[in-house]
Amino acid sequence: MANWYQRVIVPRLLNSAMASESLEKVRREVLDSASGTVLEIGVGPGYNLPLYQNILMLYALEPSKELIEIARPRTTKSAFPVEFLNAQAENIPLPDQCIDTIVSTWTLCSVNDPKKVLKEIVRVLRPQGKFIFVDHGASPHASILLVQRAFTLVTKHFTGNCHQDRKIDKLVQEAGFSIQKINHPRERFKPLIYNYQGIATRP
Repeated sequence: MANWYQRVIVPRLLNSAMASESLEKVRREVLDSASGTVLEIGVGPGYNLPLYQNILMLYALEPSKELIEIARPRTTKSAFPVEFLNAQAENIPLPDQCIDTIVSTWTLCSVNDPKKVLKEIVRVLRPQGKFIFVDHGASPHASILLVQRAFTLVTKHFTGNCHQDRKIDKLVQEAGFSIQKINHPRERFKPLIYNYQGIATRP
């Protein structure tokens, strides 16, 4: 039953939840920095796909076959080649140092092993390549973080393994990246959501 829920219901929930205009505004802002050969990890339902501009090629990595089928039609008007990779971000099926820009939007919060994912990102990214990330994670306020941790224990089973309590900037820095830019946009009426939006470079 649990596997059926994750395979069938979660992709439909994500397709609905990620469609908001406020998220599209964020997508447009961060994807403007993508260039060259791009890898997006956790493509999900593919809302980023029509928004890329002036890139050479996109590898769209997603472990869910169901989400790939939802995302695929959103590439029909792409002015660049798109290759879907049905794989986990912990094991990216690409050679070393072949990617100019890696994009992760609301993905590090839900992968099984974020440290291993970031290690893989370092491996496939070219020297001085860019890692663009948007995520929600741990609040710097101890009282809110306690609530985030309590909620995550329950909600991760119903939201595609989404964790509200991961310190995204710390994970990125511990992987060896240099964060060039980061901000924390607030969402009205969502006190438990703490956002991380940034660009990091591979040393």
